[in-house]
Amino acid sequence: MLNKQRWVKRLTQLFLAASTLIGIAWGGQMVAQASTLAIPDISEWQGKLTASQVANLKSQVHFVINRRQYGSNYQDLYATNNTALYVKYGIPFGEYDYARFTSAASARQEAKDFYNRSNKNAAFYVLDFEENNVTSGTTNAAVKAWYDEMRSLTGKNLVFYSYQSFATTYAGTARTSFDAQWIANYSSTPTISFALWQYTDNNYLSALNEYTDNSKAVTTVHPISWWTDGVTTALASVNYAFSSYKAGQHIYLHKNASKYADGSKIATADRQKFYKITKVKKLTQSHSKQALYIGALGKWVLSQDGTGYYVGQHGSYTLRHKLNLYSDSALSKKTGGYYVAGDTVAGKLVKAPSGHSYRIKTKLGYLSANTRFVKPAYYESLGSAKTVTTKKKIYEYKKSSFAKNQRAKAVKKGTTLKVTGVKKRSTGSRYFVLSNGKYVTALKSYMTK
Repeated sequence: MLNKQRWVKRLTQLFLAASTLIGIAWGGQMVAQASTLAIPDISEWQGKLTASQVANLKSQVHFVINRRQYGSNYQDLYATNNTALYVKYGIPFGEYDYARFTSAASARQEAKDFYNRSNKNAAFYVLDFEENNVTSGTTNAAVKAWYDEMRSLTGKNLVFYSYQSFATTYAGTARTSFDAQWIANYSSTPTISFALWQYTDNNYLSALNEYTDNSKAVTTVHPISWWTDGVTTALASVNYAFSSYKAGQHIYLHKNASKYADGSKIATADRQKFYKITKVKKLTQSHSKQALYIGALGKWVLSQDGTGYYVGQHGSYTLRHKLNLYSDSALSKKTGGYYVAGDTVAGKLVKAPSGHSYRIKTKLGYLSANTRFVKPAYYESLGSAKTVTTKKKIYEYKKSSFAKNQRAKAVKKGTTLKVTGVKKRSTGSRYFVLSNGKYVTALKSYMTK
């Protein structure tokens, strides 16, 4: 990163890139793409990246480290664009803050600004400390304040960056608090502790047609997976967990669910329990495309860290997939029967013997109540319009028992009805209360809202 002489370096890089395109030799040698995967750091100096550039970059890097800000008062022009593209194309990345703080207090504020601005899909966060702007207190105290503030905000790995002589002079003690040290030394291997070595500022990336800084990971200190937070890299596809949950559903939080979506640790005592989902939001992180807010924990969890089950009684269920029938709630003995996608099945929810999941007990046997495989067959709430439209001929009833002798009148297909509420029977089945005081079914196969 080494900010000094950036303009001179930038002009040189532009000339080098142009020379490569027309086949001009530089210093008697052709510039060639590195044979191993790169670890570049990128900022607005490399410009606003395009989708095609980032798609091509994926096969050329282990991961990317992107600048987010130049102190609190300046945000990198293209950080938001570039990090969004890394997420889209599955490139793991970290973000860095080029330090401009002047005291421990301003270091804490700079850390807050950095974290708030960052893309929360970042696998780690970096303090780039290579200029001494501290005018109040010591540099070690300021660096430690930055670290402490970030640690209070995230459980993700925190990395210290500088060039060797500056690191030993101005952050000799504070840098040891970080989870890893990233040291720049362009002439020789660093002689202080490091996990990532920035060895050049002149590595050509054909995907960008640019020269960037490049680093090497010391895998005996931290493997590549440590830096990528386990995200699959370099041309490998990602298998995403089920990510179509809705507020009001329940999940069982897995035993191995170790971190919340913000990177903080999930307490062991909070795992292997059922929780109600309060809110959901879209994101792409690790193996999830959805985050689920658990009100009881006050935290967002990734969809990959839980399994959804219907809890309570819902009456009937429509199958999303073919499901086998079992004679026991442990689902260990198949009956030989099955239901196919689209079938609607009446049943009662029961907990499995393990206590970790739910089953649907039908007249013919047991089915999984996993939300990935089934969904309620009845509407369970009103739409904002408070109307429903019939999909086929139905009957209005005088009483909610829906006995044949209580039919008030037939309603033809395509009729819109005003509703005032949705009621639930003890079996879990639902029905609509009409504005005229009559009742109609709330089955989705008969109604749309």
